[in-house]
Amino acid sequence: MRFLADGIDFPDELLRAHDEGRTVFFCGAGVSRAKAGLPDFAQLTEEVLDHLGAPPDNKARLFHTASGKIETDYGIKGLTTSDRVFGQLRRDFTDDLIGEAVANSLRPIEPVDFSAHRTVLKLATLQTGELRLITTNFDFLFEQAGGRRLKYATRSNLPHVEFNGSVPGLGVNST
Repeated sequence: MRFLADGIDFPDELLRAHDEGRTVFFCGAGVSRAKAGLPDFAQLTEEVLDHLGAPPDNKARLFHTASGKIETDYGIKGLTTSDRVFGQLRRDFTDDLIGEAVANSLRPIEPVDFSAHRTVLKLATLQTGELRLITTNFDFLFEQAGGRRLKYATRSNLPHVEFNGSVPGLGVNST
């Protein structure tokens, strides 16, 4: 079924599953990049390195720069992840300084356009009102867009989800 003339043709099976509460929506940073102008992980890493004043010979900056060059030159992505760069940064800078730099980079463009976040929230909300959304976003734009506090989990406290089990509305933070 198409909801817009030029829109996606959603399979009937997916629409039925959603109506029956059998869907979970997964959302990455793209929703915050699209309308709120927030950085992706690579851009966030670059901004944090700059904010901290990491010199060109800093290992974290070298990891990030080398990875970007290999990606650009050869099209190979993910050789050095942002978490590896941040792990290296923790050897040279305090968590407070890194946290301040991250918070500075995650300030959305004002006025914030919440339309993409509201659309995802609407799609991920069942007829019962239960939210079925898992995201790796570090910003709070889903909360601001929806006007309610979401539950958060980290790798150490993710809920156990069984086949056909219920998944409460959840924003997953990968820290």
